[in-house]
Amino acid sequence: MARKIPSSRPTSRKSANKSPKFLIIAVCEGKNTEPAYLKSFARHYGNGLVEVETVAPAGAPLTIVQTAVARKKARDGRKKADSFDKLFEVWAVFDRDEHPNIPQALDMAKANNVQIAISNPCIEIWPLLHFTDHQAPIHRYKLQRELAKHMPSYQSDGSKIIDFEAIKDRFTVARTRAERQLAGHEATGDPYGNPSTTLYRLLDKIIQNGIVPSSGGWA
Repeated sequence: MARKIPSSRPTSRKSANKSPKFLIIAVCEGKNTEPAYLKSFARHYGNGLVEVETVAPAGAPLTIVQTAVARKKARDGRKKADSFDKLFEVWAVFDRDEHPNIPQALDMAKANNVQIAISNPCIEIWPLLHFTDHQAPIHRYKLQRELAKHMPSYQSDGSKIIDFEAIKDRFTVARTRAERQLAGHEATGDPYGNPSTTLYRLLDKIIQNGIVPSSGGWA
């Protein structure tokens, strides 16, 4: 059953109730696509309570995870020195595509408590799921061209910026489709198979930590 997400709303909280922002450090493969989309999503759903810090471009998946591990260790040390430092998670955001060393990257992330947002073949599968329930394997170039048909502002041969405004109201639909994709691949013993994405798990974190608590509990 599709989950209902809270609508974005401005934060109006008394200073006595203020909490530290939740920080997401996203180490991304793409220079523009992932950082621009994540920041737009956080502005819309974070209610001023979530900060997204991007590190991009960060190379191939294994290098991305190595960078993410280093950032997490540095932040862990800072948090121990300052008890008022922000709550945070570090995410490695990358495409499956035809990259080498994917199993090693996944193992390293798990061993160091770095979260993974992986898309196969590439991140464009996520915005495409807002428009159509695409379930068949697809090459990244064809996928990018397919997205451009639904999202005219997306330039498959240019900066590849995802138009957040064009898809912001269909998150729940896309999430349900992404979950179904993953479930199908897991059932056949091929986790993260083509097509699939776990990007929605990172977006869930933004939504969950952007909910404004009321006097009677979580709104």
